[in-house]
Amino acid sequence: MNTQGQESGNNCDTAQNSELRAQGEGELLNKEGSALIITLLLISILVGLVVDFVYDVYIDSSSLSNWSNAQKASLIARSGQNLSTQYLALAKESSYTYVREIEMPVPGDFGRGAFLSIKIEDENSKFNINSIIYPNGMTDEKALLSLKKLLKYLNINPNLSLAIADWIDPDKEPRLSDSEYLAKNTFLWSVDELKLIEGMDENIFVKISPYITVYGNHQVNINTAGLPVLVCLSPDMTEVLAKQIIEYRETTPFEKSSSIVNVPGFEAIGIKILNRITVKGSNFRVTAKATVDEITRVIESVMDTSMKIRFWREG
Repeated sequence: MNTQGQESGNNCDTAQNSELRAQGEGELLNKEGSALIITLLLISILVGLVVDFVYDVYIDSSSLSNWSNAQKASLIARSGQNLSTQYLALAKESSYTYVREIEMPVPGDFGRGAFLSIKIEDENSKFNINSIIYPNGMTDEKALLSLKKLLKYLNINPNLSLAIADWIDPDKEPRLSDSEYLAKNTFLWSVDELKLIEGMDENIFVKISPYITVYGNHQVNINTAGLPVLVCLSPDMTEVLAKQIIEYRETTPFEKSSSIVNVPGFEAIGIKILNRITVKGSNFRVTAKATVDEITRVIESVMDTSMKIRFWREG
């Protein structure tokens, strides 16, 4: 009997020990599992921090590189502006200007991945919209008529010329309804100011801007003027006659304004427009474009032949 009791007690102890051992192993596994989860969580956090750090370093390095390239491009573009003065000096010495626009890459060692191009444009090849108002504030009716004709030729409502005149003239008398509202009432400093005028939307501006200017002596260079500008010079000027000027100058550039009468059909009309034309540019638009590793800077200016800067814009 005692032997059986002892065996029964031993079996109970063994079972309890096995249960305790299993429970301990389970707790150990739980602890190890928790530790593994915590470790993985910490690793994930660290990886995230490292990735963020590397990304921030990349962004900062990229931003610094872009800033450096932008500064270099700006300096190269400024060099292009300085280089253009050599052309302006030649234009000043020449008795006539017969090239409307020059665009060319500039050879030179500007560094790896760096390029420079320059465009020089004769502003006297365009119609000066400030010319529609005299300095005393009165309207130049002939010039206003020319502006109307230019707009009409470009398929733009010619009444826009009246809104432009009201924007410039010093009085408060509207030629159109509300055309004097918030008007500048003085001469334009930049062609871009036209965008402020009622009725001048982006499409119209894109159409007209290649043919107008606010710089120069109000005379049009017949050696460089485009067809729309030539057509607007006189009420008697037809497209056929304007093309005659272009054909003539292609072989024989005009060396003096009076040579206009040598063009077939201009024996009479040529004399009428003598005071409105020239053969020499006095103001030039210079666009210098520099690129350094895909970062581009453009400097646009208008200078006269005395190198006086009339307009300057960087972008």
